[in-house]
Formats: sequence, structure tokens, C-alpha cells
Amino acid sequence: MSKQLDQPFEEILKQYDNMIHYHIHKLHINDPEQEFYQEGCIALWEAYQSFDPERGAFRQLANYKIHHRFIDLIRKHSKAAENEKNYVDQHANLEDNSTYDQPEDYYLWNRLKNELTEKQWKWVKYFIVEDLPYAVIAKKENTTVDAVKNWGREAKKKLKLMFV
Repeated sequence: MSKQLDQPFEEILKQYDNMIHYHIHKLHINDPEQEFYQEGCIALWEAYQSFDPERGAFRQLANYKIHHRFIDLIRKHSKAAENEKNYVDQHANLEDNSTYDQPEDYYLWNRLKNELTEKQWKWVKYFIVEDLPYAVIAKKENTTVDAVKNWGREAKKKLKLMFV
């Protein structure tokens, strides 16, 4: 075994601390939570545990492990950011394509609007399409919650007759 590795890991960490910081700087990593530094310490520990003097110098192994651990972590962060962006974009598109704003079946929605009174249509629009609670609808329309509930009861009666 190498004389260098006869030392405890704490001594190795002190010696190679600058190497960890070097790779953080070289890869232009902003590390306010010290996540990359911790990963560098873990990579150094793995190099310390798996070092075989017959396969080369410890410095080369440590350098390789730290650098590639950082690259893997950068990829992981990039992939997570991409997935988050895709998720946000996908849900933004769903909100933009709400049934009321861009109904898929214009005939159905027009028929409903023609059959219902103005207030019943407001109930359909706010309660069914936009999923707003009665209190919010009442506030928007400057009326009482009971009035909004009544619009809903009457609209439901008409809708049942239309589709039964």
C-alpha cells in the first residue's frame, strides 16, 4: 500500500481539499449550499477506499473521481431543471387551453349558452369550467352565495332535460 494512504482519511481530505475547490472553480459551479463540495468529499472517500497502488497514483484516481462526480451531478441538475421546465410548460399549456377559452366542441357550448339564462351560464362558466367556489363567484358577480347556488340548481335542471 502507498505510504500516502497509510494516513487517516482526515489527513487526505486536508491535502486534497484544494483539488475539490479547483474542480468547482474549473467547472464554473456556484455552490452556495456546499452540495458540490460534499460530493467532492464523498468522491475522495471512494477513491481512498478503492485505491490500488498497482493501478496508478492516488492523485490521478482522486482527480478522476472528483471531476466525474461533478460532471454527473451537473447532468443530474440539468436533467431535473429540464424536467421541471417541461412540467411547468405542459401545465401552462393545459391552463391556456381551458375548455371555456377554447372549447373543443363549439356546437355543444353554443347550445348550452343558448339554452341557459345569463346567470345560469355564468354558473356553468365559473363553477364547472373555472372550478371556482360559490363564495368567489358571488363576490365576482356582486351577489349572495345563495343566489349563485340557485343559478346552479336551475342550470342543472335544464342540463338534465337537455341530455336525458
